Amino acid sequence: MILNNCFNQPRLLLGLLLAISAGAATATLGQSPSVSGAAAASSAVPAAKMQAVKPVAPSSLYTLHEVQLENGTSVREYATPEGIVFAVSWQGPVLPDLSALLGTYFNTFKLEAERVRAAGRRGGPVSMEHADLVMQSSGRMRNFFGHAYAPSLIPVGVKIKDVLQ
Repeated sequence: MILNNCFNQPRLLLGLLLAISAGAATATLGQSPSVSGAAAASSAVPAAKMQAVKPVAPSSLYTLHEVQLENGTSVREYATPEGIVFAVSWQGPVLPDLSALLGTYFNTFKLEAERVRAAGRRGGPVSMEHADLVMQSSGRMRNFFGHAYAPSLIPVGVKIKDVLQ
């Protein structure tokens, strides 16, 4: 487990806390993509703000969808052919709701963040490698970006570093 320089800057800590309670992002690790069939119709994000995106490189190994949140943040969700989101990435002026993005994996992030904070480190970029969650998040007000993925969900043949470039 690695969590580098987490919570050293009060501004990022405040941003992370606000992200936890911010508007809903619809991609969730380990669940179906938000922009597929019925999910798009029932999503809390207005249809006009959602758009499907073709895979970066034509591939039968995964699909890529992009959700434009009302706050201007773009969330990409990478899903297996079976329709399970194995990775998410974000970029925009506001951090997305990390608890919604990470789903059941949020608890791993929260526990690791608390461990690092108890060790006296606060703020700064998040760089976390755990057996069930890998996450990197950075930025400042009006310019946040990052990604998270569940190593056990990555389809065979997919090179995660190439996908998340």
